[in-house]
Amino acid sequence: MKKLFTILFVFLYAQSSFAQDDEKSAATRKFVEEIGNKVITIAAEKTPDATRRAKIIKVIDDAIDAEWIGRFVLGKNYKSSTDLQRQRFTNLYRDFMINTYGPKFKDYNGRKFTVNEVIEQGGFYIAKAEFLPRDSNTPISVDFRVKERNGKLVILDFIAEGISLIETQRSEFNSAISQKGTDKFLDELTERVEKLKKAK
Repeated sequence: MKKLFTILFVFLYAQSSFAQDDEKSAATRKFVEEIGNKVITIAAEKTPDATRRAKIIKVIDDAIDAEWIGRFVLGKNYKSSTDLQRQRFTNLYRDFMINTYGPKFKDYNGRKFTVNEVIEQGGFYIAKAEFLPRDSNTPISVDFRVKERNGKLVILDFIAEGISLIETQRSEFNSAISQKGTDKFLDELTERVEKLKKAK
């Protein structure tokens, strides 16, 4: 009887876990689809470039967890940095990321955005998606790494053609810090961000 009860408990727990996974996958799909479709809608607006740029930057800014991403990108230098350096980098990297990648979508002439699959991977959810341009039948593939943090779904990474945005920048930035030191690197990153903000 005890063995039967144990088997029943394990079965019910497994069923509950599967149901929770399905719910999280569905929520992740909806979350990413809403972001993709917002970008398409804004990019198609007949408004000035600066207006579309600002709107898309806000969509991306609202969707990402800049603090987590900044800590990941700072990598091994996080522990050796001062609190002031960490905060400065987090703020700079947020501005760097949204002003680098947000404007790229302002001229995006898309007709469809689809999330084809959501995969659970090491505590994260990978939403495998496609943008379909109006003038082509060749989709642009991009994966979104999503996680629930503080009760909210957030994007932690963009993966294009198998290349992770944050892993690539982690390698680039840590190499620069090793060569120039943290403060010099932050000064140069500040200059890059200012140029991005002024760009049309």
